[in-house]
Amino acid sequence: MDETNEPDLFRQILGLVASQDPDPGVTADRLAEACALAEGLQDLLSDDPEAFERQAARNRVSEQLPQLIGEVVIAAARAEDAAGTLLQSRSGDPDRRAVGYDDSSSRLVTALRDSVPAELADRFASALKLRHFVVHGVWVNGSFVSSRSDGKPSDFVSLKRRYRTKAPEMDMKPFMKSDLEALAREFWEIEDELERLHSQVLFGEGESE
Repeated sequence: MDETNEPDLFRQILGLVASQDPDPGVTADRLAEACALAEGLQDLLSDDPEAFERQAARNRVSEQLPQLIGEVVIAAARAEDAAGTLLQSRSGDPDRRAVGYDDSSSRLVTALRDSVPAELADRFASALKLRHFVVHGVWVNGSFVSSRSDGKPSDFVSLKRRYRTKAPEMDMKPFMKSDLEALAREFWEIEDELERLHSQVLFGEGESE
């Protein structure tokens, strides 16, 4: 299409806005600000016509992402359940909830440290920290972030709000598909180890070192 014949969408929008009777709740200053922003957007796209496409690409993530997230969520839940079951079994009282049995993940790990090897508790704590990004983060395409020493772009980025901060803050965590697969495997392995320790409690095979 000849550029001189292409409709000027932004001018059409501004003309439409200016032709309407202003809403009583919209001041002239706010209307002028909106017009200025629209003109600024037109200037931006004139200088960088691919800006919209890059922004849209950040919101497009792989169709594999829901499956990868689901695997982590399922495996993490199984590991947490195994940890709570172990704590309850070691408490010696099936009718009284053990400390940490159904608490937050951080309290669960704290309680677990008295019942499992330190290395296993540390692995569980690290995996749960990453799980927070998987479950509570906002996912975007990671092509704009390099997460590896080889400089290759990430597959995904998770943006998670920080809690209890004075001002709004967010943490950003880049992930490769392989990272999410490895995290799910880690939770499955942690569950297996916790189940092994539970079996020791039930069948008297000895305490962990």
